[in-house]
Amino acid sequence: MSLRVLVIDRAPPISRRQGNALIGVEVFSRLAHHHLTLIAPATPAELVEAPLLDGIFQNVHLVPRSRWTPALAGSIEPALAARVRSVPGLDLHAARALARRIHGLGADGRFDVLHVRQLPMAGYAPLVRGPRRLLELIDSETLGAERAQPETWRTRLRSRLAAIEERRAMEGFDAVTTVAAADAARLRNLAPSARVDVVPNGVDVVRFRTDPDVKRSLSALVFVGAMSYPPNVAAMRYFSTEILPLVHRTRPDVRLTIVGRDPAPEVRALASPSIEVTGEVEDVRPYLSVASLFVAPMISGSGIKNKVLEAMAMECPVVATPLAVEGLPVRSGEHALVADTADRFAAAVVQLLADAEERSRVGTSGRALVEANYTWDACAARYDRLYQELAQMGGEPS
Repeated sequence: MSLRVLVIDRAPPISRRQGNALIGVEVFSRLAHHHLTLIAPATPAELVEAPLLDGIFQNVHLVPRSRWTPALAGSIEPALAARVRSVPGLDLHAARALARRIHGLGADGRFDVLHVRQLPMAGYAPLVRGPRRLLELIDSETLGAERAQPETWRTRLRSRLAAIEERRAMEGFDAVTTVAAADAARLRNLAPSARVDVVPNGVDVVRFRTDPDVKRSLSALVFVGAMSYPPNVAAMRYFSTEILPLVHRTRPDVRLTIVGRDPAPEVRALASPSIEVTGEVEDVRPYLSVASLFVAPMISGSGIKNKVLEAMAMECPVVATPLAVEGLPVRSGEHALVADTADRFAAAVVQLLADAEERSRVGTSGRALVEANYTWDACAARYDRLYQELAQMGGEPS
């Protein structure tokens, strides 16, 4: 059954180089049998790329916004925008403009389902009348804040505020989704009466596949991610200071390439003869093709890591901390090598670099795991079923 779905997103789902947008592009492009209407704030750069949305959504409404705020700060913008004129660091003018546009679209009850993406947009849901409501949180802000490294009074305060905001947000929705079981468990703990479903990420296994004509460099390690994202910053600092020196005792030729947009100053400072910091690149696949190993030394954060799935799909053997593969059915020694200390992580890197047959076996097993469990078709099908379930409930959401 074709449904009328209103999607309220934190940003236009355009870029494949950013995790949340990537999920949106892949999922909504597979739900074209529904009548999809998108409304989202957009920066000037995103407005330029707006024509890319035409092949996914039947109607697109973008509201200009000059700058972004972090997720937690953004979650209080809708309420503040209705009460005060301005707050330093927040774009309340853009928030009011977005609220007016949402109210204009959703006041007449024309939609069957409301799909809200990410915590900052949850406060706009009451402006839409009629449809049942789905909140796609992707990751839990609360769990991410609780795992932040190093732990400080700021991170403790952030985790408390995140818990308040996520609990409040979930109360207004009929269903909530997240990408990993750990995030779902934390959200259920915050709001025991909420329905929280796990919908894992996917990978485009046709696009992400190894190139047999490219020879991997035996001394090349790679990490891919948004390099302003605090868990990625923490992971690279940990690897560079605690793990790489141990690897260099045996393999002084080893070189790490850190690939990703907006490198934080702490990441840029890591650049050395042994570490390259690329900044944003057009395509990460060439880097995954040439590297002998993908390292995922995550020590904070939550959710399923798209970067790990993409590396596996490219048959680039993965060495990871337990947190990096949390929520994935990874068996250490089969699909990846999993190590919980710096010493063990370094030993796993050295072990794989010394054994071409083992690298090939782990790479092949990783690819098979992704093909069997993490396709975008399966992810989109789950959202399709959720839409149908919500539409059949009928009436105003509770």
